[in-house]
Amino acid sequence: MSSKVRVVVVGGGHLGTYHCQKIAADERAQLVAVVDPIEEKRQKLAAQHQVASFATLAELREPVDAVIIATPTRTHSAIAHEALERNYHVLVEKPITATMAEAVALVEAAKRRGRVLQVGHTERWNPAVTAALAMVDKPGYIVAERLAPFSGRSTDVDVVLDLMIHDLDIVGALISAKLVESRSVGVPVITTEIDMAAARLQFEDGTVAQISAGRASLEPVRKIRLFTKERYVSIDCAAREVKSVRRLPPDPGSAWPQISGEPVDVPAGDALALQDRDFIRCVIENARPKVDGVAGMRALELAEAVKRTLTAPLT
Repeated sequence: MSSKVRVVVVGGGHLGTYHCQKIAADERAQLVAVVDPIEEKRQKLAAQHQVASFATLAELREPVDAVIIATPTRTHSAIAHEALERNYHVLVEKPITATMAEAVALVEAAKRRGRVLQVGHTERWNPAVTAALAMVDKPGYIVAERLAPFSGRSTDVDVVLDLMIHDLDIVGALISAKLVESRSVGVPVITTEIDMAAARLQFEDGTVAQISAGRASLEPVRKIRLFTKERYVSIDCAAREVKSVRRLPPDPGSAWPQISGEPVDVPAGDALALQDRDFIRCVIENARPKVDGVAGMRALELAEAVKRTLTAPLT
């Protein structure tokens, strides 16, 4: 490997544009090229960063170490496999693939090649989420709400794979127990796919997660609430704030426990920049990412369980 990790961004859309910015700003990385089948997109982005542009990975002739895939979900599997066959390390946007079968095959391919496979569940690098998860041990009840105005992006998938999967990934990171029951409802609002959905997940250890997501909301909301035996932790992902209330032993002579708020320090930080920097670190150190292929599979497994049990009460 050269002194810098040579990176290609595949996908010249909204997320690909941001990935290019973060990689270009990382002193340990070098943006080599932009790949997109739409000539106008790739050339505009390539010109901004003064790099080469190509319609496909197959056209690449420059030395490359790693690829960031920011394309529609249905294309993730094929592009990631092609990158691995070319011996590139891979960061693929969430969800890891469109199906579990594709995800299993991709994880196995990365293992065979000895390449880093990271999945872009960016919320895990949100400083508020990082701070909260560090202080939470075995939550028994999780409530998450993620709403957004309609953006016109990611319409190739429903809201479960578009938005809810962020919180399903966090649930999967917190709970290792087997999922035993999923109940969910959803309705299309703007697209022909499910645009608003809610799910209740029951795990073998008794943990319950209630998750709602929508992409036809007037105002954005990104909140997660975690309940343990000792704490209630509230995360505002958008505002990057964490509030925690802790149960303490009773005062002498009292039958009731004390309830005390505790300060939570949330450092500054750009989640996408932190994620991409960690990918570069993993490539350099041949380290396991925080959100590796197995974690991406876990989030997709939960998402598929939600999708299988979706009912549409308004039909």
